Amino acid sequence: MRQWRVGTISMGLVLICTGISLFYAKINSKAVYDAVVKWWPLVFVILGLEVLILSCWMKDKGSPLKYDLFSIFIILAIVFCGLGLYSLDGVGATGKINNYLTSQEYRLKTRPSTIPVEPDIEKIVIDAPFSDLKIQTSESSEISSYSYALARAASREAAQHLMNNGAQIVSSRSGKTLQISFNPPAADNIHTTEYIVSIPENIDVELHNRYATRIYTDKVGSDWKIAGGGEVQVFIPRQANLTIRAAVDENSSLGGNVTWEETGTTAKSENGEYDANAKKLAQLKLGSGERSMDIVLNSGNLSVSQL
Repeated sequence: MRQWRVGTISMGLVLICTGISLFYAKINSKAVYDAVVKWWPLVFVILGLEVLILSCWMKDKGSPLKYDLFSIFIILAIVFCGLGLYSLDGVGATGKINNYLTSQEYRLKTRPSTIPVEPDIEKIVIDAPFSDLKIQTSESSEISSYSYALARAASREAAQHLMNNGAQIVSSRSGKTLQISFNPPAADNIHTTEYIVSIPENIDVELHNRYATRIYTDKVGSDWKIAGGGEVQVFIPRQANLTIRAAVDENSSLGGNVTWEETGTTAKSENGEYDANAKKLAQLKLGSGERSMDIVLNSGNLSVSQL
């Protein structure tokens, strides 16, 4: 006597439809994720129709309708997958997944933004962003900035539009000090990799950095203070008149094409014992050493190179 296993026809139809859909999407460069999310309940309709039709048909034929363990397992798997997909759709996760699958990543440059610097400003305080930072000095009387970022979008034009939304650099003034900070990307699918900032060369600078920082200056006409962590690279002209004082974790953290002079460590603890957190001190003097650059790093390395 012939036996029918429930789920055979349904699974066959689902596999055929899935294969055709994927083949169509591949040929026409289309995404089928939206259709799957929208029409997945039809799997239950097809499965239910199969059970009803076979039950009536086999009853008339006198053949038993068999529910084997494999069919039951497949049905339960389909049910739980469907419920999981419905839950993801309810919390909006399916939309994010679809955006990820139908988009690609672009590395783009944002449009420049500028901030005027008033003549009476004596110091610029830079709160570095959560990404690499490149600072260069110029004869300009304004601060300009742009950035490079990785943006995920459906097209390059859409990615550029996302990156250009909102100011990249913002400022606030307190007395004769100009505070500079950076706005995070306006969209979640943008990751800024580097900021490039140009500042006037004749104004003192205080920098609080967290990530890698590169400083390029053609003319050292001001004093600098740098504090924080991360890798710091300083590129200065050979004719610079500059004294650089550094405090780092280890003397091996100092590098570049200059000769560092070790000057000791930071103060010991109150009982006179060695402080495990003490910093190694070093300095170098270029030219007359008229200007100063003080650098204190909680971690990372410091490199100074003359160009």
